[in-house]
Amino acid sequence: MTQPLPPLIGSPLPAEEARALARHDGLRERVLAYVTRGTGALLVFEHTPEDPDAGVQVPAGGLEPGETPEQAALRETWEETGLSLSGPVHLGSFPWSKGKLAEVWHFFHLSVPTTTPDAWAHRVTHGEDDAGLTFLCRFAPFHACGLTPGDGYDAALPNLTRHPHLFPMELSHD
Repeated sequence: MTQPLPPLIGSPLPAEEARALARHDGLRERVLAYVTRGTGALLVFEHTPEDPDAGVQVPAGGLEPGETPEQAALRETWEETGLSLSGPVHLGSFPWSKGKLAEVWHFFHLSVPTTTPDAWAHRVTHGEDDAGLTFLCRFAPFHACGLTPGDGYDAALPNLTRHPHLFPMELSHD
């Protein structure tokens, strides 16, 4: 079973400040994408039964050499879901550490048309660690999306709800 990740550290940073921190400290950069449909659904995915301990996730992964966080958010979303999107909106970046491992996590928002299916299976064809895996993608109610507790994937959800032009509805955090 995978171990939960520790919480992200402190308040969100602007993208350039976070990138400067990563460069200065030699930290790996990682992106996470919150993909929404309409005003109440968040895209999540799970692995097929071959990897049941991976939990409920959002598209995420590391930056490739020469790639910006925005480009990485689009690439990771495409690789892990098959959705080709544009216009990522930066929600915040956080330093993250566990023991001697330290990274900077950049969170983005992407939206899809309301005609996007409720659920689908996507076989990953790219990516060093994920190629060949099948992800079971689905839109879940934002307030009950089921992201695995302790993984840190939910860290910037409050930032998403503070952008009414991105997600125009009153959300409950029950």
